[in-house]
Amino acid sequence: MKSTQELEHQIQQSQTPSLLMEDTFTAPTLAEYLRELLRRHNRSVQDVVVACGLDRSYGYQLFNGTRKPTRNFLLRLALLLKLGEAGTQRLLKIAERQPLYARNRRDAAVLYGLTHNLTADETQELLAGLGEEGLE
Repeated sequence: MKSTQELEHQIQQSQTPSLLMEDTFTAPTLAEYLRELLRRHNRSVQDVVVACGLDRSYGYQLFNGTRKPTRNFLLRLALLLKLGEAGTQRLLKIAERQPLYARNRRDAAVLYGLTHNLTADETQELLAGLGEEGLE
């Protein structure tokens, strides 16, 4: 599957609209996107399961598409992979979860963690210090 950036580049460079006839214009499933994220960040499912403190079978179900991940798991994953704000918002959108909203203190703390390269544990501490719900 072509990455979005590769597809954008091909569209920009194409001299004819024949590219638009290809089957590359379907959005990836969440499971496909999660696997692609792991590949790009040189991580395995096992790495993420351990780092996020997930039950092994539940973790594998998230990555094979038989379970839908929670927003909290997606946020922990984004912090683990250092996705930044744009990458995290894209992940949430593909997963059909609410985007981060800067006017919500909890979301603002997560945004702070993402933009300041905090770990999931450091972000968890920040949330606790603010009296906000954690990412578990």
